[in-house]
Amino acid sequence: MAFDYNLPKCTKKATFMNENNTNKNGSQAEVMTHSRYTAPTHGLFSLSWPIFIDLAMHFLTVTINIYMVSMISLQAVAELNVGSQAFQLAFTLFNFVNIGVCVCCAQALGNGNKSIVRRVIHMGLGLNIVWGICIVLVCFFGAGLICKIMNIPQEIFHTSKEYLMIISFTFFAEAINLCTSAILRAHGCTRDPMYVNIAGNIIIIIGNYILLFGHFGAPQLGIYGVAVSTVVSRFLAVGFLYYLMVKRTKVRIVPRFFFVVKKKILRQIFSVGLPGAGENLTWQLQFLFMTSIVGTFGTVALATQGIYFQMCGLIMLFSISVGMGTEILVSHYAGAMKFSLANKQLLHSVKIGMLITAILSINIPFWLGNTVFSIFTDDPRVFEMARPIFYVSVVMEVGRILNIIIINSLRAVGDTKFPVMMAVISMWGISVTIGTFLGVYMHMGLLGVWIGFCCDECARGVIMLIRWKTKGWIKAAKRNYRINYMKKKVQKPALKA
Repeated sequence: MAFDYNLPKCTKKATFMNENNTNKNGSQAEVMTHSRYTAPTHGLFSLSWPIFIDLAMHFLTVTINIYMVSMISLQAVAELNVGSQAFQLAFTLFNFVNIGVCVCCAQALGNGNKSIVRRVIHMGLGLNIVWGICIVLVCFFGAGLICKIMNIPQEIFHTSKEYLMIISFTFFAEAINLCTSAILRAHGCTRDPMYVNIAGNIIIIIGNYILLFGHFGAPQLGIYGVAVSTVVSRFLAVGFLYYLMVKRTKVRIVPRFFFVVKKKILRQIFSVGLPGAGENLTWQLQFLFMTSIVGTFGTVALATQGIYFQMCGLIMLFSISVGMGTEILVSHYAGAMKFSLANKQLLHSVKIGMLITAILSINIPFWLGNTVFSIFTDDPRVFEMARPIFYVSVVMEVGRILNIIIINSLRAVGDTKFPVMMAVISMWGISVTIGTFLGVYMHMGLLGVWIGFCCDECARGVIMLIRWKTKGWIKAAKRNYRINYMKKKVQKPALKA
């Protein structure tokens, strides 16, 4: 069955002829054919700012629910805890597939390969449908076991379990939403997911107001009302994002092709997504380990870490959004073997990102730090403990954005193993080692732990910059192109006279 496909308005066409037409393998030569290069028309800023707001909306969903439930009682907030943790974990699990979907789709668009674009879209949706159903089944039928593992107190066990069972249906919708958002971003249409997620959070607020408190004659469902409004919001978003995906990409979706497995496409998606997930998992594990170390310093230190991390989240979201915007652009160039343009884009993004991050990391902690902390506590010990960390964060956040942008770009060109290897070595060899030594043995407490985080981010950032500047990624980029985009033609032997 033929597909109807036209390039979306988000991109424009250009053609190029690769310089290396043939190799030296005789009659079985791989011939580099003419390729229709699709140049991105969106700049870094126009791609990144909607991604920033979009990511903020995802994380704001949990914050909205917790804030509105806190108006009822502190116990109700505790009952939401297991569902909120599951929601954030599911977001991370789904992203490991969708990182690969976004990069592979953008590479294929840059290469002008319509066939691979169609296959990535269909297989990406199929993978997320299966993955989403699996997570829903685990959370729904295993809700009781999950609550036991998390040591939920007996007085809130039953309510927490039922809340998790209801909210688990959200995970299927979230899997599809994240996939369609990734596809839209790859096509340069980053505003569509942003608008849908803003509308989704508005629906959650209205739904919570009606069902949580029982307004307008509706039953007062308590935290169950929060779960219902979240589920409804996410499933409505599925319809809008699916419609926008079809409209923007001009790809005719054939549901039966969702589950047609093409090993080459599957390998291509996982070769990008799995290392990205491995890196994120490594970071979460080392942060969890260091949080357990902070717990030995006392309640004040643990509270300070939690509050300060929330404040750093704003700067981190900015770093991630710039990294994702750069990743989309570099993926386009990598798919067309335009490595000089990829290099130019990366260096431009690094300069812009580091400049803005430096401004944010200086102003947010120093000017807004006390205001943010005062929202959560008025304990002077917390302010005193956080103040020296403000100075550390100025250096750390600059190192972090260097790290994020370059790692995303290395992933975009197919150099995926090196960042994961360095993440394991640096996080556990530098962050954990230095943080534990300074915090515990040198009695620096929380400040020592954050110096460890700073050393890891800066060290990896410098190593990634060296990797990029020395062109260590070129070999992996060429290999990725040869495996996924080079068309093979068997040359017929010349006829004998």
